[in-house]
Amino acid sequence: MGDTVAAVDLVLIALAALFAKWLYIDGRLGGHSANEPYLAAGVLAAVVAVATFRSRGLYRLSTLRRLRGQTLRILGGLGVAAVILLTAGYLLKISADFSRGWMIIWFMLNVTLVALHHGVAAHFIGSRAPDRFFQKSIAIYGSGDIASGLIEHLRMMNEHHHVVGVFDDAAQGPAARLAVSGGVGELIEHGKSAHIDEVIIALPLGEERRISDLFMQLSVLPVDIRLCPALATLRMRSLGIVNYDGVSMIELARRPLDGWAPIIKLVEDRLLSGLGLVAVAPLMLLIAIAIKLDSKGPVFFRQRRHGFNHTIIRVMKFRTMHVAEDGPEIRQAVKGDPRVTRVGRFLRRTSLDELPQLFNVLMGEMSLVGPRPHALAHNEYYEVLLEQYANRHKMKPGITGWAQVNGHRGETDTPEKMRKRVECDLYYIENWSLWLDIKILLMTPFFGFTGRNAY
Repeated sequence: MGDTVAAVDLVLIALAALFAKWLYIDGRLGGHSANEPYLAAGVLAAVVAVATFRSRGLYRLSTLRRLRGQTLRILGGLGVAAVILLTAGYLLKISADFSRGWMIIWFMLNVTLVALHHGVAAHFIGSRAPDRFFQKSIAIYGSGDIASGLIEHLRMMNEHHHVVGVFDDAAQGPAARLAVSGGVGELIEHGKSAHIDEVIIALPLGEERRISDLFMQLSVLPVDIRLCPALATLRMRSLGIVNYDGVSMIELARRPLDGWAPIIKLVEDRLLSGLGLVAVAPLMLLIAIAIKLDSKGPVFFRQRRHGFNHTIIRVMKFRTMHVAEDGPEIRQAVKGDPRVTRVGRFLRRTSLDELPQLFNVLMGEMSLVGPRPHALAHNEYYEVLLEQYANRHKMKPGITGWAQVNGHRGETDTPEKMRKRVECDLYYIENWSLWLDIKILLMTPFFGFTGRNAY
């Protein structure tokens, strides 16, 4: 369903470029230019917009069911596409070939058509389509503790799964926890006569001969076959199977950056941070003067924070408070906080206080993009409270990040807010790419610099 909605979005955005051209260039201005350049621009923008929509979770079934929450994602994706299109036109020196009026009308058409399309999709998915249309039919082989725990886990998940039956040829004795519908023969017959999407073998790895025989027998069915060898597997995400000279191993985690990736990210950080410092040097000078005129104290503030692999670094910021806290207890800034200076309030809301961290990037202590570094006191608190919080330190901290452009910045006065930030950070670490960094950098001026929770 998500792929279908994405395909329609792609077509709508591309065709809207042509329609806007006919409406404005041909109709209003009376021109008769070629359609191909506008269609090419529409296709490029459509690909970028749909990729951004997908990265922001717009095509998840749980999101598509409700129109609420989709509008900002749609505006964000179309905004990113417009910025990239304008940048490409400027760099290729072809921006003068396209009318600004056409661009504005096209953007408005995109917003209207995509929003209407998602409204119709939400109405169909949420109320008209039967639940069975989206359910995945699963058959489970095994009746012991593993199968019992697996079924309970599936019941608690938000995704739509339907267990069509439990099968086991050895469902006898105290080890059996579930009633079964037959053995592997009955499972195969059921798979031939009824629709099954997936078969999960819920047996311990110690029964390797039995698992191998089952796999050979079940291979006749056109279904996904998966192995759940232990209850612990329910709490671990497998990245796939790695073959070591004939020995198969389940891969549970990978290094975030491997091969050429560390070098690519190093060049990206050093090059862009150097250019950035040159570009913002006049602005930083003005900010420094404003800070000195506004309140007593140093211009810069350094605070100890955890960097890559939990090493301690001193992160640079413009001073925004009358105090310089860096001890075992650090209180986050709240709305109307008296510790924040007048200039500091503006700097914090616009994130301009983060500009000195370009020096940290240039020195190799931070990256332009990565999980935001937190004060040591906050790290110690949340490492105990939140599972996998410490995994954020598997990459260098960044000035901006996936959590920031998705609205998770500012005060984290509840564990839930920090949990959402950590989820975004872990997603970035597990899915890093140069394109993802570029996308975050392009989104940051629109979604990462300002926020309601930045005090």
